[in-house]
Amino acid sequence: MEPVFYWIIAAVILGAIELFTGTLVLAMVGVGAVLAGVGAALGAPFWLQAVLFGTGSIASIVGLRPFLKQALESDRGADQAHRTFGTRALEGAQARVVETVGTKGGLVEIEGANWTAFPLEPDQSLEPGDTVTVVEIKGATVIVWKQS
Repeated sequence: MEPVFYWIIAAVILGAIELFTGTLVLAMVGVGAVLAGVGAALGAPFWLQAVLFGTGSIASIVGLRPFLKQALESDRGADQAHRTFGTRALEGAQARVVETVGTKGGLVEIEGANWTAFPLEPDQSLEPGDTVTVVEIKGATVIVWKQS
């Protein structure tokens, strides 16, 4: 079998493995294999094919990978990059006091869910019906604040 086929097989295998890793490193090494395959197809000696493979891989990792990675990350959408998820999304949200919130805790409702809450200022007592702002979330407890 001709050396060009070995390089093509190597490039295909590297590309297939890249589908599972998503790091773009193996894809860039595959680019080096394609470049070496082109050299083999043109009749280059094996040492030149190896040089083409090495320099093609390194050059694509250093030169091409950062641009591709940036393009793929920006393709996910600028809106999603700045969106917060999980409990961090609740920080800054408005909550309604359900049970008096004082130094021993209390209960607030945030977007339909009840949370154990403590006031940001220890001397502050929040009464049922008060609207408060979620300042921080610590585990399953929220720290709330009511502007006076």
